[in-house]
Amino acid sequence: MSYTQQISLSELRSRVVGASFYPFKPGQNVPPRFPYVYAFTWITAGRGTVLIDGEAYAAEPYDLFIIEPGRIHAFHADPQEPMVHASVYVDLLSPSTPKQKGDKHLNTHDLKGIDPALRAVKVSFAEAITLPVHSRPPRHAEWMDSLLSVIRLFPEPFIGTDILLRARFEAFLIPYMQYTMKPTPSFYDPRIAKLMQWLEAGDGAPFTVTDWAGRLGISTAYLYELFRKQTGTSPHAYELKVKLDRAKTWLRETDLPVTEIAHQLGFSSIHYFTRQFTKHMQETATHYRSRFRR
Repeated sequence: MSYTQQISLSELRSRVVGASFYPFKPGQNVPPRFPYVYAFTWITAGRGTVLIDGEAYAAEPYDLFIIEPGRIHAFHADPQEPMVHASVYVDLLSPSTPKQKGDKHLNTHDLKGIDPALRAVKVSFAEAITLPVHSRPPRHAEWMDSLLSVIRLFPEPFIGTDILLRARFEAFLIPYMQYTMKPTPSFYDPRIAKLMQWLEAGDGAPFTVTDWAGRLGISTAYLYELFRKQTGTSPHAYELKVKLDRAKTWLRETDLPVTEIAHQLGFSSIHYFTRQFTKHMQETATHYRSRFRR
């Protein structure tokens, strides 16, 4: 039996069989395992190491790993900032595996007991499209939201959910393929670097894009354009990321109450802080802290 099949992109028949967020514990290891289907794993937070067929990759926020059926892999979470995975498991040429939605054994650690009949087909595309093992897509690309929406939708038991899952997954996959085929020009502007350094210093002073545009002698619209070109995100989104990173450090290393952390970081309310932290980390601040206190 051949485990690889060439198809044209129009013949893609994706079927989502698993989708979940997985927050690692500090220093947690997941030993080598054999995947029966494709795994699309996006690092939404934290750091660690991903080993695929013996090759080690440093995993950082917004890294995307595509693990093909049959590629043995393992994970190691950073002891200080453990990874959070957003993973979607897919048969790209359904039904090339009997695995069904919700199957709890999409990977096996029993490397001597692998069942070839359960393995999904690995696809190659006639259009010479390749799916890189490791990449870092733009963090605020709309199509990355489509990948996350698959995970949010996956538990729904309603009729037609499987069709929606396929639509949302392919709303991620096709633009991602287009992205990987484009050249990636580098861009650097020292004015934006100066603003980034100021945001990272976090001296507590109020931040407005208008004030900084005036300091740098450019219009507000042009500052937004340059900042997004250099970082892939907006100044306010970058500032929020810096604040949340600092919040994670304080949650790990201090006993400051969550309300005090939110106040010191300048959030308008504990409710806004909680909402943003949970959205970006896929867990509450209290749960995040508890992972380091067990």
